[in-house]
Amino acid sequence: MLQGQEIFVILLVALVVLGPQRLPELARKLGGWAAELRRAARDLRVGLEAEVGDLRGIQEDFRAPMKEVTQVMRDATKDMDEVTKPVKWVGPEPSTGPTAADAAEDLAEIERTGEAITDEPDDLAG
Repeated sequence: MLQGQEIFVILLVALVVLGPQRLPELARKLGGWAAELRRAARDLRVGLEAEVGDLRGIQEDFRAPMKEVTQVMRDATKDMDEVTKPVKWVGPEPSTGPTAADAAEDLAEIERTGEAITDEPDDLAG
């Protein structure tokens, strides 16, 4: 940064080089350019702030539906967990025939192989 003595020397050299007639005219031009530069910077800052504000509004417009979708997904996951949990046998235990455990094993085998399970010998199965 320039200090007071350095500025004074620069102004003195400018006065000697340009003369007392042209120095005020040059100072006015420099002042006008500086004001125009400040005005352009202010307009640019205002424009950028407006754009950022628009982008923040768009971001908020997207966040609300995304929150809804996230909540729906959570609810659906909870419902799916409820639907897919194993069913506990609450009836009486059968005294004859296959048990609930046998039926669960057979179902797992059917799902694994994709074929029906029969208790008949292979020559009688269809």
